[in-house]
Amino acid sequence: MKTPLAIRMRRLLWIPVRLEALRQACRWRRAVERARATQARLLARLLADAARTKFGADFRLASARTADDLRRAMPVAGYERAEPYIQRVARGDTAALFPAGTRVRMFAMTSGTTGRPKYIPITDQGLKNYREGWHVWGCCALRAHFDAFGARILQVSSRMDEEITPSGLPAGAISGLAAQGQRPLVRRLYVCAAAASLAGDTASKYYLLCRLGLECERVMPVTANPSTLLGLARAMDERKDDLLRDLADGTLAEGVNLPGEVRQAVERRLRPRPDRARELERTAHATGHLYPKDVWDVPLVGTWKGGTLSLYLKELPRYWGEAPVRDIGLIASEGRFSIPLATDGSAGVLEATATFFEFAPDDQMDAPDPDTLLAHEVEVGRRYVLIITTPGGLFRYNMNDVVRVVDRLGDAPVIEFLNKGEHVANLTGEKLTEHQVTTAVNQSAAQLGLWFDGYCLCPAWGEVPGYSLLVEEDDVPPAAAATLAAEVDAALRRSNIEYESKRASGRLRAVRVKTLPAGTWERYDRDVIESRHGRVEQYKHKFLVPEVDFDKQFRILAEYA
Repeated sequence: MKTPLAIRMRRLLWIPVRLEALRQACRWRRAVERARATQARLLARLLADAARTKFGADFRLASARTADDLRRAMPVAGYERAEPYIQRVARGDTAALFPAGTRVRMFAMTSGTTGRPKYIPITDQGLKNYREGWHVWGCCALRAHFDAFGARILQVSSRMDEEITPSGLPAGAISGLAAQGQRPLVRRLYVCAAAASLAGDTASKYYLLCRLGLECERVMPVTANPSTLLGLARAMDERKDDLLRDLADGTLAEGVNLPGEVRQAVERRLRPRPDRARELERTAHATGHLYPKDVWDVPLVGTWKGGTLSLYLKELPRYWGEAPVRDIGLIASEGRFSIPLATDGSAGVLEATATFFEFAPDDQMDAPDPDTLLAHEVEVGRRYVLIITTPGGLFRYNMNDVVRVVDRLGDAPVIEFLNKGEHVANLTGEKLTEHQVTTAVNQSAAQLGLWFDGYCLCPAWGEVPGYSLLVEEDDVPPAAAATLAAEVDAALRRSNIEYESKRASGRLRAVRVKTLPAGTWERYDRDVIESRHGRVEQYKHKFLVPEVDFDKQFRILAEYA
């Protein structure tokens, strides 16, 4: 079939970006194949920079040059070690964590172990690493799927300025910073990444993406979370009448929450498209819905496929058609950790050029200072927890991400994400911790005059997934169960910014209380101890279980929402 002229012309716009990304991808591949030397050089540079900071002085990093030096200088730790220094940076004292001359652009916000969010400093180097990682991913993806050239990129990004720190720097999503800083040529390849990142709420963001996307015939959606793709598709169908009216008239619905100047810029680019609107209206009438697969030719989808997020993938064809789905790699606010080189599966090559990695065997997950291996030392088939050292000021930082090594590319391992640590549940990016759960449940129960110490929160799958709080029927009277569910849900929303975001956007439903027969937890704990040949004094009851549909092994007496 002959390629339409408009698509061929758009592909010409790709050529400079494609050539630049291709050069980066070739350099990157050579570097990761030599990961042992690449990682050693990177660590030496990070240690040299850290030696000129307050953090480096406190931990005596001036004489550290190697991984062994770093191990002797400090144990593995979480955010709590870096937090005091990051707070100083947020108040304007950059030298607490970075050498003189370093520019901090923003702080990436993500949920913390306790109720406080984590703030990850993003420097010029961190932003450069972020962009180059995406360039390499895009180059590899489009080399494998050449037919995606010319499709407009439908990227879902968020605000970079959800908060303003005492120093005046924004705190929010790094995707928003990257979108706002796009070069004009690059920006033309996107549907509306920069404008969408400034939408005041999720409904407005979805509507804007759909509205501007309707003017395109081919799009390539790229977003971290597959639940976002389902939310976008459902929003398109729910608002199809408004969207088609706007498309025909060349307008933007009044309820779309955008800053005034951004809205004006968007409206200036709109033109009436009555023919396109009538075509889509006929499609909606014939099918009974208006989904992305009805609107666009989708040559490729980029999203996460690993861990529990794989559960969403079976729903994608219903809304997005049969397009191939390529994992975007293991990415977090702290950095990018892998880049997939194939579309099948979710594994990717370790991103050894931007972050220094150590790997702790997963059976040492709870050790105070686990033994670690370097990238070239890990074994194929083994499971490890990622320990990272980054240009963002994190040293020997426990990500609590469990990965499996499935292959090698030279010195670099090919890894696939399995799950967060055993004390973390993660249905759609919310990363609930056991500490957050016990705090929410205990406080909510106290407010209602209840007391019980046998319960468990677990993820439950459904069209809209969520969490179930499993309690014994004698502990929670029916009259209080629904209120308890609401109180726990509200407490989790207050304590975890990612959970709040997913609840507000409809990607997670509210907590439900499910009652079990009296004595269930005593029997369950006893059976677990016996099955593991353990001792009672060594066993800890789990108040949060990351296993999806964990509750299906129990007899559910009643459910309260």
